Amino acid sequence: MDDDGYLRSFTELSREHGFEPLTTEGTIPRALSGTMYRDGPGLFSIAGHRYEHWFDGDGLISALRLTEGRADGACKLVASRGLVEERRRGAAYYGSYGTKPPGRWSPWRAFRFVREGGKNPANTSMLTWNERLFALCEVGLPTEIDPDTLETIGETDFEGAVARPFSAHPHRHASTGALYNVGVRIGRPNAIDLILMRPDGTAGRVATIPLAFPTLVHDFILTEKHAVVLVAPLEIGLARVLFGRTSFAGSMTWNADRATEVIVIPLDAPAEPIRFEVDPFWVWHVGNAFERDGKIVADVVRYESFSNSARWLEGVMHGTPGAADGYLARLTIDPTHRSLTSERLRERTGEFPRVAPNDDARPYRTTILLEHSDAAAGRRGPPNVLLKLDLESGATDEHRFEPHEWPSEGVFVPVDAGYVISLVYDARTHRSAWWIFDARRIADGPVARAHLTHHVPLGFHGAWRGTSSAR
Repeated sequence: MDDDGYLRSFTELSREHGFEPLTTEGTIPRALSGTMYRDGPGLFSIAGHRYEHWFDGDGLISALRLTEGRADGACKLVASRGLVEERRRGAAYYGSYGTKPPGRWSPWRAFRFVREGGKNPANTSMLTWNERLFALCEVGLPTEIDPDTLETIGETDFEGAVARPFSAHPHRHASTGALYNVGVRIGRPNAIDLILMRPDGTAGRVATIPLAFPTLVHDFILTEKHAVVLVAPLEIGLARVLFGRTSFAGSMTWNADRATEVIVIPLDAPAEPIRFEVDPFWVWHVGNAFERDGKIVADVVRYESFSNSARWLEGVMHGTPGAADGYLARLTIDPTHRSLTSERLRERTGEFPRVAPNDDARPYRTTILLEHSDAAAGRRGPPNVLLKLDLESGATDEHRFEPHEWPSEGVFVPVDAGYVISLVYDARTHRSAWWIFDARRIADGPVARAHLTHHVPLGFHGAWRGTSSAR
């Protein structure tokens, strides 16, 4: 296996461009009419100052527009307030998730950090809502992006509904079509907000729940009746970050002798959460979630500690040893008896679970995720297998990429029987291509590929925005 071939991906985007025709292989299904948007890092340094972590890169929006069997692609960096200022200064100024702020500390810098929250790279995921498009990163506010040009419009708080933290993973309510999200406030107070984004384009904060310490929550669980937040024993040393002594990642402490708190929030009574503690574990991402027999069921990628996941993620960008150990698990949460059980679903490690709905009566029976191949060495880098998993029968349908091919998260597109789209980096050509799979036959390989003339660094999450006739 070409274990380290993906490392070449972590180089600056060679050029930005608007939508332009892409060279294609195979046949793009004509039913696919819309745009796939993806977010991830596009710059890995500023004015010669190299970022230390995969999470630190300035945001890059990549898009694939499909129209009547034709493919067009675009790539634009997010012109965040922080990046614009650093380019004006001609020097790095802000710290980030894994990179310490450059230069000497000053009271003015500390004041700006408290007031503005630092740099928001808008580099993690995409949100489509009420005909609008946003790039998300939970260190800041949503950043609005023009869906047609990918130009940056700017940060928004939805008329005061959102405090500065806003999670990278909103979830859509299956019945109402509304979106819910969480935001973790760090400082005074330490708290978590539950935010409701209605289909009519209005938004509001429906609950603010106090927390015992400053922490990180990347994703949460949403079902028909409840939102569930898992607060792991991960504490951020805010003073050390505030005074420029370390990065956010460097300030985090995993307290293995403390519990993970489960906060179950009834959607019809959000001010009355049910809170209880269980043995410590960490979750970056949530896939399927539903209710059954009075219990909440959620499929997540579980890590036994944040420290294990942090070592792997830090090593990904540098090619240093540190095997991934996150695996797909099913959590069953009983709010009445205040209990949580966990069942391991997959032996292989992986990440980026996505919902793949079925038309039958069995809710969220299928999930799409990326896994590492059985080769132990492959666990050092990103996952290299695209998997569709039937959670009821255990049946799998998977595509294992060649050693020089490195996929991004597979996003399920609910058109016809369903398609899965991934942006794949080829280390041999140093270029990227959009791969389109028929969701019924993942193992057959892509039905079409649309090639860019340049590479896109390996990124994180995407979202599909169909035309009015294909949503």
